[in-house]
Amino acid sequence: MTGTEIMFVVRAIFAYLLASVLTVLASTSFYTQQVIAKQVAIGAVYTPAQQLSTYLDNFFGLAFAGAPSFGVVVAVALLIGFAIAFVLKRVLRPLAPLAYPLAGAAATAGVIYLINNVVAGGGTGAIGGARDAAGMALQALAGGLGGLAFALLRPRG
Repeated sequence: MTGTEIMFVVRAIFAYLLASVLTVLASTSFYTQQVIAKQVAIGAVYTPAQQLSTYLDNFFGLAFAGAPSFGVVVAVALLIGFAIAFVLKRVLRPLAPLAYPLAGAAATAGVIYLINNVVAGGGTGAIGGARDAAGMALQALAGGLGGLAFALLRPRG
């Protein structure tokens, strides 16, 4: 492998890892904000310190805890989504600029859907911050942001 090829691979891995981290960070932030907002609506009071603590606890708990963790599941979903986008953007040329953000959004929404309906058995959503349309849209947005990061940072060629 030449130095150029090695740098291509390193840059692709970096872009993918950054996209995964950004997606999980945005997803857990949106999740946490949705849950806090719903609790505040029924009278709960959160100090800024409690809000920050809740964000951090949710990020580290969702990103790394469990087997497999939400972070790992999202990373795998993004890898699959980006691979599909790589193929589709060559076939559907007008889609090319949006391929990775759309793939990230679909992958993240798909993960939430599968967790709610397969792992949790349907009914009330297991992901509290994605129990309504706004929450689900925010989760898709988190994936779209990760996909955008990947699209901007990935190597070309």
